[in-house]
This record gives sequence, structure tokens and C-alpha cells, in this order.
Amino acid sequence: MKVDHICVNYGAELFQELFMELHNKKIVQSVFYPRNSKHRKANPEVAFRIDSPMVLSLRTRVSFSWKRRIMRQGYDPLFHRNKPDILHAHTLFSDGSLANYYYEKYDTPFVVAIRSSDLDVFLKFKPWLKRYGLQILENARYIVFISPSLKRKFLREFGSRFESKSMIIPNGISQSYLESVPPKMRGLHTPLEVLYVGSFLKRKNVPALIKLSDKTGVKLSLVGGGGTEEKKVRHLSAKSDKITYLGRIEDPSKLLELYRQSDIFVMVSKRETFGLVYIEAMSQGLPVIYSKNTGIDGLFEQGSVGYGVNPGSVPEMIEGVDRIVADYEEISHTCVSEARQFNWSSIAERYLRIYKKIVS
Repeated sequence: MKVDHICVNYGAELFQELFMELHNKKIVQSVFYPRNSKHRKANPEVAFRIDSPMVLSLRTRVSFSWKRRIMRQGYDPLFHRNKPDILHAHTLFSDGSLANYYYEKYDTPFVVAIRSSDLDVFLKFKPWLKRYGLQILENARYIVFISPSLKRKFLREFGSRFESKSMIIPNGISQSYLESVPPKMRGLHTPLEVLYVGSFLKRKNVPALIKLSDKTGVKLSLVGGGGTEEKKVRHLSAKSDKITYLGRIEDPSKLLELYRQSDIFVMVSKRETFGLVYIEAMSQGLPVIYSKNTGIDGLFEQGSVGYGVNPGSVPEMIEGVDRIVADYEEISHTCVSEARQFNWSSIAERYLRIYKKIVS
């Protein structure tokens, strides 16, 4: 079985881990990763072929029709070289448009994934693309969402007409987190030590966490960098002795240790495709405060691994923290057990079942 992945976001490590697990399951793969000068270069030392032409630019960002054309020119010789049985498009518009072209011209079946950028960026700023998106969805053999919240948002936009071929397959986390045995139960810190890991984009809503610290006195550690609000976050952090700005931590072992030393993980983004950091934190026994109607919301029962809150509501965050503290040991234990299902081998197996259904 031969699968070609069309993946403009291949620079994200999660795709590399997924494709490696699919390789381990004997899938012959090639990756088409069109990029611009700012995208991360592909690592050539992998077990599958990657073609990564630098064909994207400001013009392709402004003009979607030009983007489709230039991506097609880049991929066409690869398609004829590879002769894939299946195309796997990892976004609806950028990747799905290319897969749909080869379906219509050569009847090559394809799977398409829906990302938050498809709904919150493409449809928001280019609403005329909805008609084209419907065409892609009609032709796709399967439609994959990585979270229930993303599927609910999709249903509000497109309705339930594609329900029969839709499924939810979440992302996984690095095996290093699952292999690391969380420490035995210890007493909570006084004051509580709360952790955030991520960028400082406006949608990440980090100033709300700073307000949580100001109002409750919990200690807040901020890990990450980049984004339009980085300077603002650093300025606000410097004004409080309860906030520690740690910046980027590139060493996975140091980040793992920081998870293990903290009490609760909090990220209340206004918009989130999934949020692997929630699962990473859970794997080390940290209950989580997350946002309602986005990210991991809907994957777990409210209160089982933490609490979903409205991202702009500090009182709801405070209530969530209090309720976690009241039942900390049980929630922490559930977090560890629930995180085990997010291993890439199991997730790749679910994709493999889809591929087999298509080729049979």
C-alpha cells in the first residue's frame, strides 16, 4: 500500500511521529511538504521520502488560486513518480484542494483532516472558499477531526451531511512522556505551583493566567516564547514575585522534570486545534484547566482530568483550581491513565484501518 501525504504543516513534530509509526506498520509513504523560507526544513534522515520544495510565498498567502496552482506544479511529477494508492491531505483547504484535484482527474481516493486554521482562518477571512470546501468534503473518502470540539465547530459551519464518513482521531504525544513513570503522590505545594507551556500569541490568552496568579497568589511558571504578546507577558511577569518567566526550554528532559515538579497545568486559549501540552502534563499526573469549546474539550468528562472553563473568566479558573485541589489524588491518577491512550502506535493503527478500508 502506498500513501502520499500532502502536508503544508509537516514542520510540526507530531506529523513526523505519526508517519514514522505508519512506516513501522509497513506503509510505503512519501511526503509532499511545500514550504516558504520561514518553514522548518525537513529532516532528510527519516525512513520515508520527503519532497520539500520552497514554492510558497507572500503571493501564495494572498491568492489561494495561485497557491493551488503552484502546489500542483510542485507535486504533479511526484504524483506520477509515486503512483499512490491513497492521498492523505492534512488540512481541508491547502492540502485538500490538491488531493481533490487528483481525485477528480485520476480517481485517486483521499482522506482529509480538518484543522482549526481551516475554520478559524480560511473561512473567516476567505468565506468564498466554503463552496470549494464542500466540493472537497463531498469527494473525500473519510474526514478526520482531532477533537470533538473541532467537529462541533465544523458541524455548525457545514451541518451533519458528512457524518457517515467522519471520525475523531486525536494526536499523540512523544513516547518519552509515556515511558516516564510519574512520581508517587506527594503533598501539594503551598502556594500551588501552576504551569503554562506554549507560545505567547494573543489567542493563547496568557495574561488571563497572570490575573489568576494575582487574584489567588498561586505561583505561575511560564515556559515558551514567540508571539505578538511576548513583550507584554514578560513585562507583566516582571511585576510579580509569584510569576517565573522561564522562556523556551528545548531540552525534553528538563521540560519533563518541570511537569513533574508542578501541581496543575493551565492553558485557556481562545482557540486551539488540540493542545498536546495538555496530554503531556496529564501523563505526569498534572490535572488540567482547559478552554471550553476548543482544544481537548469533549475528549474527557468534565472533572475527570480537570475542568473546562470559559477562557475569559478568571472566576471559573479559580473555581476549577479549587475543585481540583479538593479531589487532587483521584484526578491526578485519572490523568495518568487517560494519557496512555495517546500513544502514536495506537493512533497510527486507526489510520491504517482507514487505509485498508479504502484500498479494499
